[in-house]
Amino acid sequence: MARPQTLIGTPRLYYRHRADNTARKAGNISEWITRFGAVYDFMIVLDADSLMSGQTIVRLVHAIETNPTAGLVQTLPMVVNARSLFSRVQQFAGRLYGPMIAAGVAWWHGSEGNYWGHNAIIRVKAFAEAAALPQLRGRKPLGGHILSHDFAEAALMRRAGWGIYMLPTLGGSYEEVPPSLLDFAARDRRWCQGNLQHLAVVPARGLHWVSRLHFMVGIGAYLTAPLWLLFLLLGMLISLQARFVRPEYFPKGFSLFPTWPAQDPVLAIWVFVATMGLLLLPKLLSLVLVWMRRSERREFGGALRASAGVIAEIIVSALMAPVMMIFQSIAVVEILAGRDSGWQTQRRDDGTVERRELYRKYGFPTLCGVAMAASAYAVSRPFCSGCRRSSSGCCSPFP
Repeated sequence: MARPQTLIGTPRLYYRHRADNTARKAGNISEWITRFGAVYDFMIVLDADSLMSGQTIVRLVHAIETNPTAGLVQTLPMVVNARSLFSRVQQFAGRLYGPMIAAGVAWWHGSEGNYWGHNAIIRVKAFAEAAALPQLRGRKPLGGHILSHDFAEAALMRRAGWGIYMLPTLGGSYEEVPPSLLDFAARDRRWCQGNLQHLAVVPARGLHWVSRLHFMVGIGAYLTAPLWLLFLLLGMLISLQARFVRPEYFPKGFSLFPTWPAQDPVLAIWVFVATMGLLLLPKLLSLVLVWMRRSERREFGGALRASAGVIAEIIVSALMAPVMMIFQSIAVVEILAGRDSGWQTQRRDDGTVERRELYRKYGFPTLCGVAMAASAYAVSRPFCSGCRRSSSGCCSPFP
């Protein structure tokens, strides 16, 4: 601290600890604004695992000062300090794909952007006047304090006329991520509950339609998991039926002409192509941007290493997706059944998981993968090969 002392004197640092941690993080901010907010124009919110450079803070202050209608300016935090394979893959993906995606989001959101809960500067007056969160009716998990408070706070500020902006090209903003898939799933469970709570916020009066869209996208991100699982189960059952149950070509009694099973392989191919394009095209475009910029190519170790990294990330993501599908499907069912996730403390170690915890958490996804592989093999070997990604993805975390 020697250099800051010579520049501005002794820094004024305060540590606050609430004995009653009501509403968790949102409660911390609300309590600070109530007690101290009147003497500050702006505040910068950071998580325990996030940070910003001094230059970035100065530029954020300048950005919000020069725009009197701005209530919040969000940065794009880059993942740092990743040590495990899981977190390293996320760090690579965020660094390569994040800037292009964030630039597109900032362009079409405009002043109706979103807030991610940290690494953002907020106008205290706007937040204090507009962003007081309601306590939802009913019992937890869908009632009570809103866990995903950031989306709701941004929507309420926008409803009051304040702009919510994003600066995707501003560097110097960083965060850490969970070290393992289990830690990520534990945090994702809380996010799932918080996003489903937004079902009660979407109909609120006066919200901008883009704010409602933010809510719906967040809700859909978790509801698609059980829909995907249901799609796989139905597809497997239909395939087993076609293999072991004699088809009925005359279901309506006497008829001169049979009713053939309806199949459209051309449409199926187009659905597959569209799905792959939706998943892979943003990644490929981000890679092309790295190829075109010499400085970024150098940061990634050259075009060849960047390309190899993208291939590795796609493989890891493809293996991880079925496991997260099952975890998120379980989360949705638990929430609808009334089970609260609470707010667990995130681990900060290297992500090593005890064997007992490994068996307990990954046992069910692995059984699902084995059952899927066995059912597909019972249909045919080519069908089993086609289901390899989903079945192997469910089993891959175990070893």
